[in-house]
Amino acid sequence: MSKSIMKNVIFKVMLSAFNIIVPIIIGPYALSVLGKDLMSDIYFADTIYNYFYIFAAFGIYQYGLREVSRVRQNKEKLSKIFTSLFVIGCITNILSLVVYLATAFTFYKNNSVFPVLIIYTLNIFSNVFFIEWVNEALENYDFITMKTILVRFTYIVLLLVLVKTSKDFTTYILLGSFYLFFNNFISYLYIKRRIKFDFKGIEIKRHIKYLIMGVVLANANILYTQLDKFMLGTFIDKTLVTYYAIPQMIGYVINSMILAIIYVTIPRLSNYLANDDTETYESLLNRVVRVYFSLLFPVALGIFVIAPEIITIYSYGKEDISMAIPVLKLFALYIVTGGIESILTNQVIYVKRKEKTLVKFIFLCGILNAVLNILLVVMGVFNAETAIITTIIANGLLIILEYRYVKKTLNVKLNMFTMDKMKYLLISLIFIPVTAVIKYFVHSMALYTILVILINSALYFVILLKMKDEVLFMILDKLLSKIRRVK
Repeated sequence: MSKSIMKNVIFKVMLSAFNIIVPIIIGPYALSVLGKDLMSDIYFADTIYNYFYIFAAFGIYQYGLREVSRVRQNKEKLSKIFTSLFVIGCITNILSLVVYLATAFTFYKNNSVFPVLIIYTLNIFSNVFFIEWVNEALENYDFITMKTILVRFTYIVLLLVLVKTSKDFTTYILLGSFYLFFNNFISYLYIKRRIKFDFKGIEIKRHIKYLIMGVVLANANILYTQLDKFMLGTFIDKTLVTYYAIPQMIGYVINSMILAIIYVTIPRLSNYLANDDTETYESLLNRVVRVYFSLLFPVALGIFVIAPEIITIYSYGKEDISMAIPVLKLFALYIVTGGIESILTNQVIYVKRKEKTLVKFIFLCGILNAVLNILLVVMGVFNAETAIITTIIANGLLIILEYRYVKKTLNVKLNMFTMDKMKYLLISLIFIPVTAVIKYFVHSMALYTILVILINSALYFVILLKMKDEVLFMILDKLLSKIRRVK
């Protein structure tokens, strides 16, 4: 392998860091300019659109990433798979677009979300050119990072220049759609210069059954967080979708940085399994879990302890979205369950081609979430907080089922809950009393937030240093090696 995993991680983390900065700029700015009511329309329209996007995307990203990773050294097979999946994507996007428009005109024509839904047709068209799965399978993370940063930076500049008041509501949505198109189309042009279409070797039927299962795997949130938002907007109030969507977005963008460790190793893990190198696969898998947990737990606890400050900063203090604070604290817990489940799903069960069993697990737990939500609606206690609680419960059961299957049936030597990995959670728990002490003495929100981040981070680092933690020293060694090479 010519590309190092550490280099891939660095580029992926750079991209994730940038993707954190962008919502921090765009989200609060849009909320302050457009207002809570218009943003509620956008969040609810997103929820409706995403149900159709699930079928438009058709699980091609997840499946394509795995399959291209397995044959990337064979140009003929690579071209055949790329062509087949691209054609399937064109068909599913066209069909989804037709049904999407029919649904929008039939059920939402007189609803305030209708203009947003119509503009989102551009997003479905843009999805035809979404082939980032090829770039990731070939580990072109340097290109992905630089391209995305350039396009998103342009988007931010145009947003700040063109969107000034609530009258610019349509402009705001259009800018997002055009950003998506150019981001996808540039990647398409980049790949087309390297991989040619091979329509003679096209295969459709062979991929369909795997893609159908991939739809469920890639869009598990259809019965989890996606369902929560849809039910909140449909049965309760669209405003509650805002209190749910903002914490979800904050949790997602922060978690995406550490999830980079998982996603950049999927191509390598798939390649090891394709070459029957089980020992190397399991070694890398366990190493990745330790690195991931060393970041996952402190990040989740960090979000939990400064949730009120994060929400206040996000709203610029102009919109009262304080009801989102307890939801964000719960999302800190959801990040942990989601991260653990992502390892079991993406790095073990899926790369081993056991989608059929995984689909059963996801459906079972998703139905549990739906049933719990319905019960809460009937009881009159369904809101943004209880919605995420039911999802956490469903996720917990999913982890138990998947972990048992990985250990007992697949016989993978993966030990996720041993002390060498769970120690990072125990150390992170110190953030709670430390933060309470800081809050007692410091009353300035800005100073308090800075001190909480700096002191807790320093404590975590010092404790790991004193313990001579293997992960910390591995990261420090890699960084020092990079610095020496630069010099």
